[in-house]
Amino acid sequence: MKREEPGILQPVKGAGSSTIFDDVFRTIAQKMPFLLIPLINEVFGTEYSEDQEFEQLRNEHYEKFGKVITDSIIKIGGHIYHIECQSEKDGRMAVRMMEYDFAIAIERSSLSGDDIAEIDFPESCVLYIRNHKDMPKYHEVRVRFSDGQSVLYRIPVIMAKDYTVNSIFEKRLLLLLPYHILRYEHFLKSNGASQKKMEGLLNDYREINSRLLNMQDRDGREPLYVDLMELIGRIADYVIPGDNPSRERLGEIMGGQILELRSERLREEGREKGREEGREEGREEGREEGRTLEIYSMVQDGDTSPERGAKRLGITVPVLKNRMAASGYRYPEI
Repeated sequence: MKREEPGILQPVKGAGSSTIFDDVFRTIAQKMPFLLIPLINEVFGTEYSEDQEFEQLRNEHYEKFGKVITDSIIKIGGHIYHIECQSEKDGRMAVRMMEYDFAIAIERSSLSGDDIAEIDFPESCVLYIRNHKDMPKYHEVRVRFSDGQSVLYRIPVIMAKDYTVNSIFEKRLLLLLPYHILRYEHFLKSNGASQKKMEGLLNDYREINSRLLNMQDRDGREPLYVDLMELIGRIADYVIPGDNPSRERLGEIMGGQILELRSERLREEGREKGREEGREEGREEGREEGRTLEIYSMVQDGDTSPERGAKRLGITVPVLKNRMAASGYRYPEI
C-alpha cells in the first residue's frame, strides 16, 4: 500500500514532534473540516447537518512562555468546539486540555457592560485513536480558587475503538476510518497467526471499500473518498510491518476502483504535465513523470509488455510491478 507521490498529506508546519497520526488528523481538520461535524454531534449531542456553516479558527495561540498549538478549533453559530487527537495515554492530558482551552478563551475574552472581563471556555473533547484499557469517560481537573471556590473542569473522552465499521458509517464518523487499522495494531505487529483476526481485518476493509464506493456513487463526491482512501493507506502502510502477509492482502482489497480513479487522475495530470511543461517550459522533471505514468498506463492496458515497459524505464520487471502498485495501477496478470 506504499505511495511514493506526496498526495494530500503534508507535514504540519510548526507541529513539533508531529506523527503520522497527527498529520492525518490535521489534514482532515484543515482540508476536510466538515468531517468534524458528525464527531461533534456524537460527543456533544448536537444535530448539525454536514453542510452546516462553520468557521475554522486559528489553532496557534501565543502565551508569555511560548506558543500553544491545538489540533482543531471550529465555530458553529455561537459555539466554539475544540478537538484534540491523541494516540498515547498522557497522565497530564487533563491539564494540557485546560491549558489549551484557557489559551483559546483568553484570546477571545471581552469586557461586559459593567467592565468585568469575561472568558468563555470552548466545548472540548479528546479523541483517542489507539486501543487503551481503563480510559475514563472524562478527563477532569479540580480548580480551587483562593477565595474558596472550587470548579470541576471536565473534558469528554471518545475512543475510536468503540466504533465498528457499521457504526462509523451509520453515524457518518468518516474521520475515524484512517485509524480503524489501529484496532488490529497489536495483532499486526506481533505477526499473529490467528486466521479469525486476519479474516476480521480483511472483512472490515472489504466493507469499508464497498461502502465508500457506494457513497461516492450516491453523493458524487469522488475527491473526498479518494483522499480518505489515501489517508487510510498512509496509516495502514505505517502500522503494518513489511513482512506481514496482511500487507499484500489488504493492498489488494484497497487497490480497487477508488485507487483506479485516483490513478486515472494522476495519469492524466502526468501526461498533461509532461506535454505542457516539456513543450512550453522544458522541465525535464515534468516530462519524466508524464512519460513514467504513461508507460504504467500502457502496461496496465496491455498496450505494451511489462518487459518492454521496464526496459524503457531502465528498471527491472519486479521493480516496475511494485512501482505500479504504489502509484495505484493494476499490474496485468501474465
